[in-house]
Amino acid sequence: MPVLDLIVEPSTTPAASRFTDAALLARAVTRGRGTLRVSRLAGTVLALGRYHLAPAGGGSVTLHRRLSGGRAWAAGESFVQVSLTIPHRSALVSDDPLTLAPEQILNRAVRGLLGGLEAAGVSALYPGRDAITVARRTIGFLGFEIDGRGATLIEACLDTDRDQATLPHLLEDGDPDGVVGAQMIAPDDATSLAHELRRHFSFDEVAACIRRGYESRLGVEFVDAQVAASARPLDDGFVRERMRRADLDRRGTTPTMLGVLEAHVGMAGDGTIGELMLAGDILAPSGTVARLEQAVRGCPPERDRLAAVIADAVRPPHDFILGVGPLDTIADTIVRGVG
Repeated sequence: MPVLDLIVEPSTTPAASRFTDAALLARAVTRGRGTLRVSRLAGTVLALGRYHLAPAGGGSVTLHRRLSGGRAWAAGESFVQVSLTIPHRSALVSDDPLTLAPEQILNRAVRGLLGGLEAAGVSALYPGRDAITVARRTIGFLGFEIDGRGATLIEACLDTDRDQATLPHLLEDGDPDGVVGAQMIAPDDATSLAHELRRHFSFDEVAACIRRGYESRLGVEFVDAQVAASARPLDDGFVRERMRRADLDRRGTTPTMLGVLEAHVGMAGDGTIGELMLAGDILAPSGTVARLEQAVRGCPPERDRLAAVIADAVRPPHDFILGVGPLDTIADTIVRGVG
């Protein structure tokens, strides 16, 4: 039976939330035990995935960049955030880190959330990829990060009082220049806990249901815990880690299963690739993306050469990229951008 610490935070800020997740990732490795953190971000929040380009800012929306990859989503006071930090990607089911294949990571972790929604009275499904649905309408999104030690973070956003159809409005306010290539969600494609059950669920009710879901579906035993008191940065620079750059003046894009993949390329004087920055709706360990971006430097912008270099840099089972289709899609996107 897995044992997890449980932290419930009725209100936190995006910067504090990210700082806490990073600390809990480190603690999961040193203690050999994970943490489930259920929280709510204050205000109205546009939550970027780890690999999205950040807009210049402005408007009334608070811009957040998650540690996890995946698509951008609406967050804030009308949503509940769930962060599961574990020592390795298979820790919920096995002591062997490689028990779960990459495409099974979210499949296993989401079972507790499905149980939590069931406890609340909603019959939800995980159809695959990064979404939780009710009658084919989205009620939550998922993302993950695996750091260099193998510690794994699975993040989720559950729509409680509002739904992801609000995302276009947040983008209009916080990203008027259209920097974030997000897939739009129509009102009929999304739902919320309040809409499904015709009543408001308090944050404490939602947290209690999520706890019951992990206990019933995954046999988790919880130990109540609190966020350790420590200094938290107001702005650690992470939100603007990826932005448009004048020196990366070639751009290729490819529609993907989750949204879009972007390759921002700067060419060297000898006609080879000088620098690559991938952006968009990517699910991958951050170290894998960094190694891939480094590996293509100095490579001629030829599709077959690039595909071979990328395949050599992204070696399963530790390195993988989900959500973009075949790995060759990345080479095709780079070549499309270089022209």
